[in-house]
Amino acid sequence: MDLLARVNAVRVGRAQTHVWDGREVRSAAVKRPVDGPVRLGPLGFDGDAQADTAVHGGPEKAALLYAGHHYPRWAAEQGLTLPDGGFFENVTLGDLTGSGPDETTVVLGETWRLGGAVVQVSQPRSPCWKLAQRWGVKDLVLQVQETGWSGWYIRVLEPGIVAAGDAVELLERPAEPTVAEVARVMNRDKKDLDGARRLLRSELLPPRWRERLEKRLAGHPEDDTARTQGTRA
Repeated sequence: MDLLARVNAVRVGRAQTHVWDGREVRSAAVKRPVDGPVRLGPLGFDGDAQADTAVHGGPEKAALLYAGHHYPRWAAEQGLTLPDGGFFENVTLGDLTGSGPDETTVVLGETWRLGGAVVQVSQPRSPCWKLAQRWGVKDLVLQVQETGWSGWYIRVLEPGIVAAGDAVELLERPAEPTVAEVARVMNRDKKDLDGARRLLRSELLPPRWRERLEKRLAGHPEDDTARTQGTRA
């Protein structure tokens, strides 16, 4: 097994009502570091919750992972300094030196041993308006989509215990598109119909995403307004 990285931190959160940038928001996105080992099961980490289960959580989004070395890149290249965990992730991978996996190296269906659990990369994270609202940066969703520093979700193949400092080891890397390529076609370059056709060849593409691409190719592109901007009361 190849060592990819180590777990920098594990975070969980509960649903709470926040006031972010003048707007009341119900969310479990604020994750706090776990002190010690925690179980990762099919629906996520013990103690973690989702406020909007229509779009968050479930076995295909059991946990959100984020590359730790993106944080200094955000500060240096985008002028945005956020604390670790600022992108609402459950697991921060690697350190701040540039080591560890990220969206350009991780592929759909990649299987890892994460601490004592076995997990599989299921899909990129499509950032939503709550991220921008939390930090008061109106175009943050667009910035995430343009940079590709989105993070990615995992499904849990074998439950297990995970803690900060645990090894992340590669078990299998299939010949599938990278997280960055999937996110680019899905959320940024929507006019790349050849790219959409290539993604549809993957049997690992999430069913909802497959449906979106098929509609796009049929001339019915999706409206992302609700995800990217939300609906103000």
